[in-house]
Amino acid sequence: MLTGYELFFCILIVIAASTVLGTVGFGFGLVSAPVLLIYLEPQQAVVVINCLIGLMLIGVLVRTWRQLELRTSVGLVLGGVLATPIGVMALNAASPSVLRITIAIVIIFLGLFSLKNVQIPFAEKKIAGPLFGFMTSLATTTIAIGGPLGAIYAISQKWKPDAVRGVLALLFLASNAVAFVLYASTGLVNRDTLVNVGLLVPGLIVGLVVTSVVVTRINDQVFRHAVIAVIVIAGSVMLIRELGGK
Repeated sequence: MLTGYELFFCILIVIAASTVLGTVGFGFGLVSAPVLLIYLEPQQAVVVINCLIGLMLIGVLVRTWRQLELRTSVGLVLGGVLATPIGVMALNAASPSVLRITIAIVIIFLGLFSLKNVQIPFAEKKIAGPLFGFMTSLATTTIAIGGPLGAIYAISQKWKPDAVRGVLALLFLASNAVAFVLYASTGLVNRDTLVNVGLLVPGLIVGLVVTSVVVTRINDQVFRHAVIAVIVIAGSVMLIRELGGK
């Protein structure tokens, strides 16, 4: 269970991660995983992150459901739900060390990838929805990082920002609801996990408040590059620590 300075630093990173999630609709795992993995076992960190994402996205979905592109996002959501059991089984069987290294590499790659506005023509097609949903959910339930994959598809559809946030919220909520049941049934949820989620909820609340105040004032380009810098640096530190056996 998180206590003392560990809890303090984890709440700070949850505030930052929830601010990012509230602003762009994804990125919570990218920002929070490097710090949470220092203080929690990888499996517990993934479960805690996905629980926090689910709680926050309830509010996002309530706020954006009127702009939801429901008909065109069904494939994305169904693909995500189908991938969830596979992701949970992979998480349950994974070596903690391998999981940490995998998460660190994915964090660094996606952080650097985010510096470029890369266009993927296939993602513009509606038939790509189930595939992107499957890949997003598989990555999210296994390593708590998959949001950028879903965002690539949603943005490629030329949806409005609120529609993108709403669709991603629906995808992650559907996937996380199924994942939580499977996490619990496979022994990945215990008392400490639930206590840690509860202890970090205040960070979500503060993050929502910060988002409402900051999102209309901060320069988007500066904010984006600052977040990417934190992501890449934190991921690199985590990778070096794990490869160095420390």
